[in-house]
Amino acid sequence: MDDDGILLNFPNGLVGFPEYVRMRLFEPLDAYPLKFLQVEDKPEISFVALDVAGIRPDYHVPLSDEEAEMLALEKEADALVLTLVVIPPEDPRAMTTNLAGPLVINIRTLVGRQIALFGEKYPLRHHILGEP
Repeated sequence: MDDDGILLNFPNGLVGFPEYVRMRLFEPLDAYPLKFLQVEDKPEISFVALDVAGIRPDYHVPLSDEEAEMLALEKEADALVLTLVVIPPEDPRAMTTNLAGPLVINIRTLVGRQIALFGEKYPLRHHILGEP
């Protein structure tokens, strides 16, 4: 990944941030599975994200036909699945990721969408490094 990141389009924005539709994806050197999403029009705003495959290889996002069509996903291999991370300033080791609201990105078209998963299977706050 180059220093300018990869420009992604989220036509519906993110939950709570519908106005942020264009973001740059960065992966710092040796930081996998962590990544950063920086808002294109407000570079002072960024989100920490995680390639969920790096911590939960069994994680699966069931997409509706409408969601898959909106993302133009033809095969599962075209999807990058990220989750947003919260890092508490008082104890960064207690960081969590939101498994109930993954970001699914078509790596061919660079279009993404945040998907809301309901139920008990994937929590809003999954401890990345294990329970504190």
